[in-house]
Amino acid sequence: LPSPLGFQVDSQALTSDQAGTTERSLKSDSPAPASDCEPTLDFEVTRRLLETNLRDTYFFFSNHLKQLYSSKTKMNQEDFNNLQKEGAERVRVLQHDLWRLSQMGGKEGSWRKREAEDLSEEVQKRLHRLQHPHNCATAKKLICNLDVGCGFGCQFHRLIHCFMAAYGKNRTLIVNSAGWRYSPNGWETVFQPFSETCTNFSMKNVTNWPGTSDSQAVRFPPFYTMIPRPENLPLAIPKDISKRLIRLHGHPGVWWVGQFIKYLFRFQPYMQEMIDKTEKSIQFQHPIVGVHVRRTDKYIEASLHNVEEYMEQVEEYFAGLQIFNPNVTRRIYLSSDEPKVYEEVKKKYPHYKVLYQKKQVEVVHENTRYTLASLKDLIMDIYFLARSDYIVLTFSSNTGRLVYEMMQFLHPDASANFYSLDDTYFSHSQRPNFCRMRFSHQDRRANITIEEGKMWMLPSWFHNFRNDQYLPYKRSGKTTVMIPLYKLENLVDIVNLDSP
Repeated sequence: LPSPLGFQVDSQALTSDQAGTTERSLKSDSPAPASDCEPTLDFEVTRRLLETNLRDTYFFFSNHLKQLYSSKTKMNQEDFNNLQKEGAERVRVLQHDLWRLSQMGGKEGSWRKREAEDLSEEVQKRLHRLQHPHNCATAKKLICNLDVGCGFGCQFHRLIHCFMAAYGKNRTLIVNSAGWRYSPNGWETVFQPFSETCTNFSMKNVTNWPGTSDSQAVRFPPFYTMIPRPENLPLAIPKDISKRLIRLHGHPGVWWVGQFIKYLFRFQPYMQEMIDKTEKSIQFQHPIVGVHVRRTDKYIEASLHNVEEYMEQVEEYFAGLQIFNPNVTRRIYLSSDEPKVYEEVKKKYPHYKVLYQKKQVEVVHENTRYTLASLKDLIMDIYFLARSDYIVLTFSSNTGRLVYEMMQFLHPDASANFYSLDDTYFSHSQRPNFCRMRFSHQDRRANITIEEGKMWMLPSWFHNFRNDQYLPYKRSGKTTVMIPLYKLENLVDIVNLDSP
């Protein structure tokens, strides 16, 4: 879970001299040479700075809380704002030093980038083999109909479930997208085909999910009728790459989802050309924060968040970057289905460079939502949001979650490069998510102790965790205990899968 401040340093947002690393490489599978066992001067100096500042930060907040409690005079708004700003600044410096330590452990940037590329290449080869069997006529297939009555983000997540189920059963995925609500000509209007060599199946040999090992083709059901459920739905990862992936990434399950998106999100040449031209015309540059403000139907599905809530987190991100570069250009890529949002942001935040598609503003109306023009603009929005260094959005939105998932194959580890104004990350129909107590916890009011190592299942998602930083745990027939999140760790869901 990210910091409440939502600030994460990403080396892609820094210049090469600001993000410099040492020359020692990391190899966790073998012991370091004796000459490398001693820490460097910079490492020890930074570690002690971090230790001292962390202790002093506790004293800072503790003393001010005592003063507030004992004071007979109410703190005025200016003093409160100054206290909050100083507290935030302290945390940013701590995060800066943590980032420096991560770079001193070796060629952090180069090792992580190389490992991310190698692991991704291996997975993409598996998916390519799955989609290009030696003999399409005899290959086992899984049929997925792109006929769900929802928006693009929802439909795309439907495809991911289909693809993952096909991977788990070692079946080639065949997608029936004829009559797609965005384009009658189907998926290949904007994206490359799922396979160049195996696209057909016979309706005579199709059986319903789950079929049998002898079924030539199996039809995959909708989200909520998957009985039995595939054992490798999100956020499970394959056992054979689990150690490498857990070492590499802060949220392995999302990285794995991102690999299926990487395979699916391959554009037709004309679409890629449109994106390249747009990138030049809007002068897309780093550092940049992607901001996705969802309106229209989200009034019904989720709570409304005003522009100030989004931009508060953007401000925090750039305030953190100012530690590295006081003159950093504040730049956002803005996406919204409400045209008024663009003018509101430009008016209220004139010190920001606001990038967006001008054409997109004209086609976001409800009566043109499910058109090819709207689809192309939405795809470009997703493309630029995902290529941002940091994103501020809502995870109640399928598009918001899709952007976050897509970021994972565009950065070595973008697991914390986000701020969601509502939900934590989740996937529809996801497998149970378990957590474990890292340390014992005593609820002093209820006089109940939760022991270290205690495990239980988390809800699919829970709201506003940043407000309280507690997770409610209800003991069977007894009092609800509030568990502080800093004492919990999420457990990675690992499953045995035969790779293609």
